[in-house]
Order: sequence, then structure tokens, then C-alpha cells
Amino acid sequence: MIDRYITEEMTKIWSKENRFTLWLKFQIDVCQALKELNIISEDDFSKIKANTKLDLPLMDKLEQQLKHDVVAFTRMLSANLQSESRWIHYGLTSTDMVDSVQNYQIKLANQIIDGDLVALQKQLKDLAMKYKEQLIIGRTHGIFAEPTSLGLKFALWYDELNRQIARFKLAREQIEVVKITGSVGNFAHVSPKVSEIVAQSWDMKVDSCATQVVQRDRHAFLLATLANIASTIEKIALEIRLSQRSEVNELLEGFSNEQKGSSSMPHKKNPIASENIMGLARLIRSYVSVGYENNLLWYERDISHSSNERIIFPDVYHSLDFIAKRMTELLTNLVVNTQAMNDNLKQANNIYFSQPVLLAIIKNNPELTREEAYDFVQKVTLTAQKENQDFKIVLKENGVDKYLSDEQLNQCYNEKQFLSNVDYIFNKVFK
Repeated sequence: MIDRYITEEMTKIWSKENRFTLWLKFQIDVCQALKELNIISEDDFSKIKANTKLDLPLMDKLEQQLKHDVVAFTRMLSANLQSESRWIHYGLTSTDMVDSVQNYQIKLANQIIDGDLVALQKQLKDLAMKYKEQLIIGRTHGIFAEPTSLGLKFALWYDELNRQIARFKLAREQIEVVKITGSVGNFAHVSPKVSEIVAQSWDMKVDSCATQVVQRDRHAFLLATLANIASTIEKIALEIRLSQRSEVNELLEGFSNEQKGSSSMPHKKNPIASENIMGLARLIRSYVSVGYENNLLWYERDISHSSNERIIFPDVYHSLDFIAKRMTELLTNLVVNTQAMNDNLKQANNIYFSQPVLLAIIKNNPELTREEAYDFVQKVTLTAQKENQDFKIVLKENGVDKYLSDEQLNQCYNEKQFLSNVDYIFNKVFK
């Protein structure tokens, strides 16, 4: 991931230095388990724990010669040991360490994403409560429909994040596992108890069944879940982009005093954060298909997945952490232009009362079919739109009094009806 979009927390997790530090921890913890199983003596384990250390220049030199990073790593560890070096990587295969450590890195990254989602949800809930009673014109196909609650938009996104968090929890349960099974996954040369001891130490579960590698359906599901989470964040960004358009002007990104919107047009205020979020969400989604391809390995293993995973997981976690944090910041500084919302409602010339009028005519005129009532109301709406006149006035000019009294017609024109069940929805969402 380029420096522009990295986050400090994710950098600590996915750095090269941290990966090798965790590889070292893994080797020592496996030796600890072998000691508990009376395979390694206390004296040998003490020497291993005291004398193994990272020497990355040496490892790089060894890898150039050996063309195998794990063999280079184990030989680097053995460089400071004597006869006790025989216990390093005892009974293991490379991916026992590589997959277990990567899953642990994923676990640490998941904890950060979980915190991001909680913070984002809190901001959405605050906005939902604040603007629950604020009317805004609803749009279907981008066209004026009926008024709704602005707060309901934020409640909708909050509710969707609830489902994403539930999916994320399941994905975490499936990916956060330790695998120490040996060359083809059958524990031929390492006791299953080693996995159990190390997994307990790392606060992870034990892989239920594996080959030489952790099966990549787990990783594919995780990537799909992270992409799905990104799509929800992108959905919010898209609506803010649409709402910031000059002719709408209802929701706008905050704009600091020294901020510049264009190199050539000083008047510009662009939704750059929302566009930035959408671009990175596209990147996250692009990795999902690679994740599914990685599940198709030859027999007990190959390494066709290995090269791309070194890129995919750091990139996805950096990107998702970045856009989640940026969206929370965007919402914290969101400019809500209630005046523009009210003006856009007025601009509709009461056309959005067409359904209340239609239902009132149907209810009060049993001799009419629904189709006859609909055609009458539609004709009036088209005239009102074409002539840019108030819908209620055009209704009266076209003989609505044949179907509704003035009192019945006036009862249709009540904006509170569009908020009448918002409390019901909020009670379901926020419980």
C-alpha cells in the first residue's frame, strides 16, 4: 500500500519486521509446547528462548542463497544456538508458521476494523437521532418521490452496519485459527497437542482440518466480508456525493478555512473525501475474485496463493481502515443544509401528495376503479409539472371536488404523515 493511504496501526501489524517478530514468537511458542510435552528439555528450551534473535541482513543473505524464506529464517535463528538448534522447526512445515502467523496478523487487524465500525456506528446513530424529525424529499431513480426523515437515512446505514458486523464476526471465527499439522496436514510428525497449546497462548482456535495449508475458503469468505463492509461505507459516500451537487446542496462535506477545491477554480468545494472512499472501496472489491481463485490449490498445497496474499491482506486492511476512519471523520464534520432540504420540498409544488390524494379518492368513491382514480391524479400531476404550478391548485382546476370535499382534500396535505411511523422503525433499529 502506498504511503498516502496507510494507517499507523495497520503498518505496525503488516510490517516486515512485525511478521518476522511473530515468526520468532511462533518458533519459541512451539518449543514451549514441546517442552510441556517433555520432548524438549528445560535446559534446551531456556537456551533457545535466551539466544534466538532476529538478524534480518543475515536472513536476506541466506534467502538469496537458499531461495526459501522459511529455511533462511530457521537457519538465521540457529546461527546463535548450539546443539539445541535441532529443536527449531521440529516436526513442522513452512506453512504451519506462515499461515498461523498470517492469521494472527489478520486477527490483530480485525480488532482495529471492529473498533472502526463501532465508531462509525456511533456517529450514524447520533445523526439519526438528531435529524429524526427533519423532512427531506425522498428520491427514487434520482427523481422526487415523497418526503421522508433525514434521520432515517442514517438509521438505515446504522442497521446495515449491524448486519455487516454480524457477518464480520462469523468471518473472524473462521479465519482466526492456528494450524500446526505438519507436511500434509495429518499430524504425522507433530502432536495435535502442540496446536492446542499454541492456540491457547495466542487466544485463537485450532484449525479443524487442513492440508499443508489453512484452506483458503476461510480467506475468501473474509475478503468477501471486508468488501461487503466497504460497499456499505461506499454507499454512504455515494449519497453524500449526490447530495452535495450544486442543484441539490443538502449534505456537504466540511470544508476547512485553508482548504482548496480546485487548482484553477477558486470557488470549488468538491466531495473529495467521498470520492476518495469510493475509489478505495473499488480496490478492496477487486481482490475478492483473487481470494476465490486462491482456494483452488493443487492436492495438499501449492504456493500460487502465497505471492498475491502478501499484497492483498495488507492492502485490504490498510484501505478499509483508512476509509472507515475517513467516513467517521466526514460524518463528524458533515454540513447538513436543512434550508436547502426545505427549499427542495417547496420546489416540488406539493406534487408528492399525489399518493395521499389517490388513496383518498379510492377510499371515498367506491364507484371508481383504482385505475380511473390513478389516471385522473396522474393527468393532474403531469399538468402541474408541465406548467410549474401547485398540485393542489391544479387539482381544483381539474374538478377534484367531484371526488373529494375541501375538508377531505386538506386532510391529504399533512406532511407529518411521512414521519408517522419513523419511531416504529427507530425502535426496531436501535432497540
